[in-house]
Amino acid sequence: MEHTNQQAGRSSQLPDETAGVVFVGCGYAADFYGATMPNYPHVEVKGAYDHDRDRAATFVAEYSGRVFADFDEVLSDPDVSVVVNLTPVSEHYRVSKAALLAGKHVYSEKPLAPRLPEATELVELAQERGLLLSSAPSTVFSRSAQTLLRAVGDGMIGTPRLVHASLDMGALAFMPYTQWRSRRGVPWPYRDEVANGCVMEHAGYQLSWLVAMLGPVVRMAAHTSLQLGGEWPDPGELAPDVSLGFLEFAGGAVCRLSIGWVAPADLSLTVIGDRGVLSVGDVWQASAPVVLRRNVPTRGKTNSYLGEPEQLPFVAPPTRYRYADTHDLTVGAGVADLASAVLNKGEPFLSAGFCLHVLDVSLRLAAGRGVMEDVPPPSCPA
Repeated sequence: MEHTNQQAGRSSQLPDETAGVVFVGCGYAADFYGATMPNYPHVEVKGAYDHDRDRAATFVAEYSGRVFADFDEVLSDPDVSVVVNLTPVSEHYRVSKAALLAGKHVYSEKPLAPRLPEATELVELAQERGLLLSSAPSTVFSRSAQTLLRAVGDGMIGTPRLVHASLDMGALAFMPYTQWRSRRGVPWPYRDEVANGCVMEHAGYQLSWLVAMLGPVVRMAAHTSLQLGGEWPDPGELAPDVSLGFLEFAGGAVCRLSIGWVAPADLSLTVIGDRGVLSVGDVWQASAPVVLRRNVPTRGKTNSYLGEPEQLPFVAPPTRYRYADTHDLTVGAGVADLASAVLNKGEPFLSAGFCLHVLDVSLRLAAGRGVMEDVPPPSCPA
Protein backbone atom coordinates (compact mmCIF):
# COMPACT_ATOMS: atom_id res chain seq x y z
CA MET A 1 0.00 0.00 0.00
CA GLU A 2 1.43 3.33 -1.05
CA HIS A 3 -0.05 5.66 1.55
CA THR A 4 2.92 7.56 2.86
CA ASN A 5 2.94 10.60 0.61
CA GLN A 6 -0.78 11.25 0.34
CA GLN A 7 -2.30 14.26 2.07
CA ALA A 8 -5.78 14.97 3.40
CA GLY A 9 -8.19 17.20 1.54
CA ARG A 10 -6.64 16.73 -1.88
CA SER A 11 -7.11 19.82 -4.01
CA SER A 12 -7.40 18.62 -7.61
CA GLN A 13 -11.10 19.48 -7.66
CA LEU A 14 -12.19 22.84 -9.01
CA PRO A 15 -12.06 25.66 -6.40
CA ASP A 16 -15.83 26.22 -6.55
CA GLU A 17 -16.67 22.51 -6.21
CA THR A 18 -18.00 21.34 -2.86
CA ALA A 19 -19.46 18.18 -1.38
CA GLY A 20 -22.55 18.59 0.79
CA VAL A 21 -22.13 16.98 4.20
CA VAL A 22 -24.63 16.37 7.00
CA PHE A 23 -23.72 15.28 10.52
CA VAL A 24 -25.98 12.63 11.99
CA GLY A 25 -25.48 12.60 15.74
CA CYS A 26 -24.45 15.79 17.53
CA GLY A 27 -23.03 14.48 20.78
CA TYR A 28 -19.67 15.00 22.46
CA ALA A 29 -17.44 14.20 19.47
CA ALA A 30 -19.36 16.43 17.06
CA ASP A 31 -17.66 19.56 18.39
CA PHE A 32 -14.24 18.29 17.33
CA TYR A 33 -15.53 17.76 13.80
CA GLY A 34 -17.44 21.02 13.57
CA ALA A 35 -14.56 23.17 14.75
CA THR A 36 -12.19 21.77 12.11
CA MET A 37 -14.50 21.78 9.07
CA PRO A 38 -13.49 25.31 7.95
CA ASN A 39 -10.02 23.91 7.17
CA TYR A 40 -11.53 22.21 4.13
CA PRO A 41 -13.31 24.62 1.74
CA HIS A 42 -14.45 21.75 -0.50
CA VAL A 43 -16.62 20.46 2.38
CA GLU A 44 -19.96 22.26 2.68
CA VAL A 45 -21.73 21.61 5.97
CA LYS A 46 -25.42 21.42 5.05
CA GLY A 47 -26.53 20.86 8.60
CA ALA A 48 -27.18 18.20 11.20
CA TYR A 49 -29.71 15.78 12.58
CA ASP A 50 -29.96 14.37 16.09
CA HIS A 51 -32.88 12.70 17.87
CA ASP A 52 -32.28 15.42 20.47
CA ARG A 53 -33.27 18.43 18.39
CA ASP A 54 -31.63 20.88 20.82
CA ARG A 55 -28.25 19.25 20.21
CA ALA A 56 -28.66 19.59 16.46
CA ALA A 57 -29.73 23.21 16.92
CA THR A 58 -26.68 24.12 19.00
CA PHE A 59 -24.45 22.34 16.46
CA VAL A 60 -25.70 24.29 13.45
CA ALA A 61 -25.72 27.54 15.41
CA GLU A 62 -22.02 26.99 16.05
CA TYR A 63 -20.89 25.35 12.81
CA SER A 64 -23.45 26.35 10.10
CA GLY A 65 -26.17 24.60 8.13
CA ARG A 66 -29.72 23.80 9.14
CA VAL A 67 -31.46 21.38 11.47
CA PHE A 68 -32.96 18.42 9.61
CA ALA A 69 -36.34 17.38 10.97
CA ASP A 70 -35.60 13.66 10.78
CA PHE A 71 -33.20 11.15 9.30
CA ASP A 72 -35.44 10.56 6.29
CA GLU A 73 -35.09 14.23 5.37
CA VAL A 74 -31.31 13.83 5.39
CA LEU A 75 -31.51 10.78 3.14
CA SER A 76 -33.89 12.39 0.66
CA ASP A 77 -31.99 15.66 0.24
CA PRO A 78 -30.26 15.65 -3.18
CA ASP A 79 -27.74 18.25 -2.01
CA VAL A 80 -26.35 15.87 0.62
CA SER A 81 -23.50 13.79 -0.79
CA VAL A 82 -21.91 12.56 2.45
CA VAL A 83 -23.45 11.43 5.72
CA VAL A 84 -21.08 11.72 8.68
CA ASN A 85 -22.25 9.09 11.17
CA LEU A 86 -21.51 10.26 14.73
CA THR A 87 -24.20 8.20 16.42
CA PRO A 88 -23.44 5.81 19.32
CA VAL A 89 -21.51 2.68 18.28
CA SER A 90 -24.61 0.53 18.66
CA GLU A 91 -26.26 2.62 15.89
CA HIS A 92 -23.34 2.74 13.43
CA TYR A 93 -24.40 -0.24 11.34
CA ARG A 94 -28.07 0.75 11.08
CA VAL A 95 -27.43 4.40 10.23
CA SER A 96 -24.63 3.73 7.75
CA LYS A 97 -26.59 1.02 5.99
CA ALA A 98 -29.62 3.28 5.60
CA ALA A 99 -27.43 6.05 4.20
CA LEU A 100 -25.77 3.72 1.69
CA LEU A 101 -29.14 2.34 0.60
CA ALA A 102 -30.23 5.94 0.00
CA GLY A 103 -27.25 6.55 -2.26
CA LYS A 104 -25.15 8.58 0.17
CA HIS A 105 -21.43 8.22 0.75
CA VAL A 106 -20.64 7.58 4.41
CA TYR A 107 -17.94 8.60 6.83
CA SER A 108 -18.38 6.90 10.20
CA GLU A 109 -16.92 7.47 13.59
CA LYS A 110 -14.98 4.41 14.74
CA PRO A 111 -15.71 1.61 14.39
CA LEU A 112 -17.54 0.95 11.11
CA ALA A 113 -19.70 -1.45 13.10
CA PRO A 114 -19.28 -3.28 16.41
CA ARG A 115 -19.04 -6.68 14.68
CA LEU A 116 -16.97 -7.69 11.66
CA PRO A 117 -19.82 -9.34 9.66
CA GLU A 118 -21.84 -6.12 9.89
CA ALA A 119 -18.87 -3.99 8.84
CA THR A 120 -18.10 -6.37 5.97
CA GLU A 121 -21.72 -6.11 4.82
CA LEU A 122 -21.43 -2.31 4.77
CA VAL A 123 -18.21 -2.48 2.73
CA GLU A 124 -19.77 -4.86 0.22
CA LEU A 125 -22.94 -2.75 0.01
CA ALA A 126 -20.89 0.37 -0.73
CA GLN A 127 -18.97 -1.47 -3.45
CA GLU A 128 -22.14 -2.85 -5.05
CA ARG A 129 -23.66 0.63 -5.22
CA GLY A 130 -20.55 2.49 -6.33
CA LEU A 131 -20.39 4.49 -3.10
CA LEU A 132 -17.53 5.44 -0.82
CA LEU A 133 -17.30 4.34 2.79
CA SER A 134 -14.67 5.43 5.28
CA SER A 135 -14.22 5.71 9.01
CA ALA A 136 -12.26 7.31 11.81
CA PRO A 137 -9.72 7.68 13.18
CA SER A 138 -8.06 10.04 10.72
CA THR A 139 -4.99 11.04 12.74
CA VAL A 140 -2.90 9.51 9.97
CA PHE A 141 -3.38 12.90 8.25
CA SER A 142 -1.71 14.84 11.06
CA ARG A 143 1.53 16.71 10.42
CA SER A 144 3.29 14.25 12.70
CA ALA A 145 1.95 11.15 10.95
CA GLN A 146 2.60 12.46 7.46
CA THR A 147 6.15 13.42 8.41
CA LEU A 148 6.83 10.05 10.02
CA LEU A 149 5.39 8.09 7.11
CA ARG A 150 7.41 10.14 4.63
CA ALA A 151 10.61 9.56 6.61
CA VAL A 152 10.04 5.81 6.75
CA GLY A 153 9.10 5.71 3.08
CA ASP A 154 12.23 7.66 2.16
CA GLY A 155 14.42 5.10 3.95
CA MET A 156 15.76 7.43 6.64
CA ILE A 157 16.09 4.51 9.07
CA GLY A 158 16.65 1.79 6.50
CA THR A 159 14.21 -1.10 6.75
CA PRO A 160 11.73 -0.91 9.66
CA ARG A 161 12.22 -3.93 11.92
CA LEU A 162 10.48 -3.26 15.23
CA VAL A 163 7.85 -0.81 16.48
CA HIS A 164 6.91 0.07 20.05
CA ALA A 165 3.45 1.67 20.09
CA SER A 166 1.38 2.74 23.07
CA LEU A 167 -1.97 4.33 23.63
CA ASP A 168 -2.17 4.08 27.40
CA MET A 169 -4.44 6.86 28.57
CA GLY A 170 -3.85 6.74 32.32
CA ALA A 171 -6.12 5.21 34.96
CA LEU A 172 -9.49 6.40 33.67
CA ALA A 173 -11.35 5.10 36.71
CA PHE A 174 -9.57 7.66 38.89
CA MET A 175 -10.24 10.65 36.60
CA PRO A 176 -13.13 13.18 36.88
CA TYR A 177 -14.69 11.85 33.67
CA THR A 178 -18.25 12.67 34.75
CA GLN A 179 -17.30 16.36 34.55
CA TRP A 180 -15.95 16.30 31.01
CA ARG A 181 -17.92 18.46 28.57
CA SER A 182 -17.58 19.39 24.92
CA ARG A 183 -17.52 22.96 23.65
CA ARG A 184 -21.34 23.02 23.55
CA GLY A 185 -21.59 21.47 27.00
CA VAL A 186 -22.38 17.91 25.90
CA PRO A 187 -21.14 15.40 28.52
CA TRP A 188 -18.59 12.75 27.62
CA PRO A 189 -20.55 9.48 27.12
CA TYR A 190 -18.48 7.53 29.61
CA ARG A 191 -20.88 4.60 29.96
CA ASP A 192 -20.71 3.90 26.23
CA GLU A 193 -16.94 4.44 26.08
CA VAL A 194 -16.21 2.15 29.02
CA ALA A 195 -18.55 -0.53 27.65
CA ASN A 196 -16.84 -0.33 24.25
CA GLY A 197 -13.49 -0.75 25.98
CA CYS A 198 -10.02 0.69 25.60
CA VAL A 199 -9.23 -1.33 22.46
CA MET A 200 -12.28 -0.44 20.39
CA GLU A 201 -12.07 3.19 21.48
CA HIS A 202 -8.34 3.71 21.01
CA ALA A 203 -6.44 0.99 19.13
CA GLY A 204 -7.24 2.51 15.75
CA TYR A 205 -5.23 5.65 16.52
CA GLN A 206 -2.04 3.61 16.43
CA LEU A 207 -3.15 0.89 14.01
CA SER A 208 -4.02 3.33 11.22
CA TRP A 209 -0.50 4.79 11.31
CA LEU A 210 1.06 1.32 11.49
CA VAL A 211 -0.92 -0.18 8.61
CA ALA A 212 -0.33 2.89 6.42
CA MET A 213 3.39 2.68 7.19
CA LEU A 214 4.06 -1.07 7.24
CA GLY A 215 1.24 -2.72 5.30
CA PRO A 216 -1.46 -5.07 6.56
CA VAL A 217 -1.11 -7.16 9.69
CA VAL A 218 -0.56 -10.83 8.72
CA ARG A 219 -0.02 -12.51 12.10
CA MET A 220 -0.75 -11.43 15.65
CA ALA A 221 -1.31 -12.41 19.24
CA ALA A 222 -3.09 -10.47 21.97
CA HIS A 223 -4.05 -10.68 25.61
CA THR A 224 -6.53 -8.55 27.54
CA SER A 225 -7.32 -8.08 31.20
CA LEU A 226 -9.67 -6.12 33.46
CA GLN A 227 -7.52 -4.70 36.27
CA LEU A 228 -9.48 -1.78 37.73
CA GLY A 229 -12.98 -3.18 37.53
CA GLY A 230 -13.61 -2.60 41.21
CA GLU A 231 -12.58 1.06 41.12
CA TRP A 232 -15.48 2.46 39.09
CA PRO A 233 -18.06 4.27 41.25
CA ASP A 234 -20.74 3.72 38.60
CA PRO A 235 -19.37 0.88 36.49
CA GLY A 236 -22.22 -0.31 34.32
CA GLU A 237 -20.87 -2.70 31.69
CA LEU A 238 -17.07 -3.04 31.80
CA ALA A 239 -14.72 -4.24 29.05
CA PRO A 240 -11.04 -5.14 29.60
CA ASP A 241 -8.94 -2.10 30.48
CA VAL A 242 -5.57 -3.51 29.37
CA SER A 243 -4.62 -4.95 25.98
CA LEU A 244 -1.17 -6.13 24.93
CA GLY A 245 -0.58 -7.14 21.35
CA PHE A 246 2.20 -8.49 19.17
CA LEU A 247 1.70 -7.74 15.48
CA GLU A 248 3.57 -8.91 12.41
CA PHE A 249 3.17 -6.85 9.24
CA ALA A 250 3.31 -7.82 5.58
CA GLY A 251 6.64 -6.03 5.17
CA GLY A 252 8.24 -8.14 7.90
CA ALA A 253 8.28 -5.60 10.74
CA VAL A 254 6.86 -6.54 14.13
CA CYS A 255 5.20 -4.37 16.76
CA ARG A 256 4.63 -4.41 20.49
CA LEU A 257 1.33 -2.60 21.09
CA SER A 258 -0.03 -1.51 24.46
CA ILE A 259 -3.54 -0.08 24.80
CA GLY A 260 -5.21 0.66 28.11
CA TRP A 261 -6.83 2.66 30.86
CA VAL A 262 -4.52 1.57 33.70
CA ALA A 263 -0.92 2.61 33.04
CA PRO A 264 0.18 6.27 33.20
CA ALA A 265 -0.33 8.15 29.96
CA ASP A 266 1.96 7.06 27.13
CA LEU A 267 0.90 7.83 23.56
CA SER A 268 4.25 7.29 21.91
CA LEU A 269 5.31 5.56 18.72
CA THR A 270 8.87 4.44 18.06
CA VAL A 271 9.98 2.87 14.78
CA ILE A 272 13.31 1.02 14.89
CA GLY A 273 15.04 0.38 11.61
CA ASP A 274 18.37 -1.18 10.72
CA ARG A 275 19.86 2.30 10.13
CA GLY A 276 18.23 4.38 12.86
CA VAL A 277 15.17 5.19 14.96
CA LEU A 278 12.18 7.50 14.45
CA SER A 279 9.89 8.51 17.28
CA VAL A 280 6.77 10.57 18.01
CA GLY A 281 6.08 11.37 21.64
CA ASP A 282 2.30 11.84 21.41
CA VAL A 283 0.25 10.60 18.47
CA TRP A 284 -2.77 12.55 19.76
CA GLN A 285 -1.12 15.89 19.02
CA ALA A 286 -1.25 16.84 15.35
CA SER A 287 2.10 18.65 15.50
CA ALA A 288 4.06 16.46 17.91
CA PRO A 289 7.75 16.52 16.90
CA VAL A 290 9.10 13.67 14.81
CA VAL A 291 12.60 12.84 16.02
CA LEU A 292 15.27 10.95 14.08
CA ARG A 293 18.33 9.29 15.58
CA ARG A 294 20.69 7.71 13.11
CA ASN A 295 23.03 4.80 13.70
CA VAL A 296 26.58 6.10 14.19
CA PRO A 297 29.92 4.31 14.60
CA THR A 298 31.09 3.92 18.19
CA ARG A 299 34.21 2.55 19.89
CA GLY A 300 34.96 0.89 23.17
CA LYS A 301 32.67 -0.75 25.69
CA THR A 302 29.42 1.14 25.24
CA ASN A 303 25.74 0.42 24.72
CA SER A 304 25.31 3.60 22.71
CA TYR A 305 25.02 3.41 18.95
CA LEU A 306 22.59 6.24 18.11
CA GLY A 307 23.54 9.77 17.15
CA GLU A 308 22.09 12.97 18.53
CA PRO A 309 18.33 13.48 18.05
CA GLU A 310 17.25 15.51 15.00
CA GLN A 311 13.76 17.01 14.79
CA LEU A 312 12.50 16.57 11.24
CA PRO A 313 10.76 19.44 9.44
CA PHE A 314 7.07 18.81 8.96
CA VAL A 315 6.01 17.85 5.44
CA ALA A 316 2.52 19.38 5.85
CA PRO A 317 1.45 22.86 6.97
CA PRO A 318 -0.48 23.43 10.21
CA THR A 319 -4.25 23.64 10.06
CA ARG A 320 -5.76 27.01 10.93
CA TYR A 321 -9.00 25.92 12.59
CA ARG A 322 -8.61 23.84 15.74
CA TYR A 323 -10.33 23.28 19.05
CA ALA A 324 -9.23 23.62 22.66
CA ASP A 325 -8.88 20.25 24.41
CA THR A 326 -6.31 17.86 25.85
CA HIS A 327 -5.70 16.59 22.32
CA ASP A 328 -5.38 18.05 18.84
CA LEU A 329 -6.76 15.27 16.67
CA THR A 330 -7.21 15.77 12.92
CA VAL A 331 -10.81 14.53 13.05
CA GLY A 332 -12.05 16.66 10.16
CA ALA A 333 -9.38 15.40 7.77
CA GLY A 334 -11.11 12.06 7.28
CA VAL A 335 -14.34 13.74 6.18
CA ALA A 336 -12.30 15.99 3.88
CA ASP A 337 -10.48 12.98 2.46
CA LEU A 338 -13.75 11.26 1.62
CA ALA A 339 -15.31 14.45 0.21
CA SER A 340 -12.29 14.97 -2.02
CA ALA A 341 -12.55 11.41 -3.31
CA VAL A 342 -16.25 11.97 -4.05
CA LEU A 343 -15.47 15.10 -6.06
CA ASN A 344 -12.55 13.51 -7.88
CA LYS A 345 -14.33 10.19 -8.45
CA GLY A 346 -11.47 8.37 -6.76
CA GLU A 347 -10.79 6.38 -3.61
CA PRO A 348 -10.20 7.93 -0.22
CA PHE A 349 -6.90 7.33 1.52
CA LEU A 350 -8.89 5.73 4.35
CA SER A 351 -10.57 3.32 1.98
CA ALA A 352 -13.26 0.90 3.05
CA GLY A 353 -10.79 -1.98 2.82
CA PHE A 354 -8.23 -0.14 4.91
CA CYS A 355 -10.81 0.68 7.60
CA LEU A 356 -12.18 -2.85 7.61
CA HIS A 357 -8.70 -4.28 8.14
CA VAL A 358 -8.03 -1.91 11.06
CA LEU A 359 -11.36 -2.97 12.57
CA ASP A 360 -10.54 -6.67 12.09
CA VAL A 361 -7.23 -6.27 13.93
CA SER A 362 -8.89 -4.17 16.64
CA LEU A 363 -11.52 -6.85 17.26
CA ARG A 364 -8.80 -9.50 17.49
CA LEU A 365 -6.93 -7.35 20.00
CA ALA A 366 -10.12 -6.89 22.01
CA ALA A 367 -10.79 -10.63 21.99
CA GLY A 368 -7.33 -11.24 23.46
CA ARG A 369 -7.16 -14.94 22.70
CA GLY A 370 -3.51 -15.10 23.74
CA VAL A 371 -2.35 -17.28 20.84
CA MET A 372 -0.53 -16.43 17.63
CA GLU A 373 -3.00 -16.41 14.75
CA ASP A 374 -2.86 -15.64 11.05
CA VAL A 375 -4.88 -12.64 9.92
CA PRO A 376 -6.62 -13.15 6.55
CA PRO A 377 -5.96 -10.53 3.93
CA PRO A 378 -8.52 -7.73 3.66
CA SER A 379 -11.60 -8.67 1.63
CA CYS A 380 -10.83 -5.71 -0.62
CA PRO A 381 -7.51 -3.88 -1.14
CA ALA A 382 -6.42 -1.98 1.97
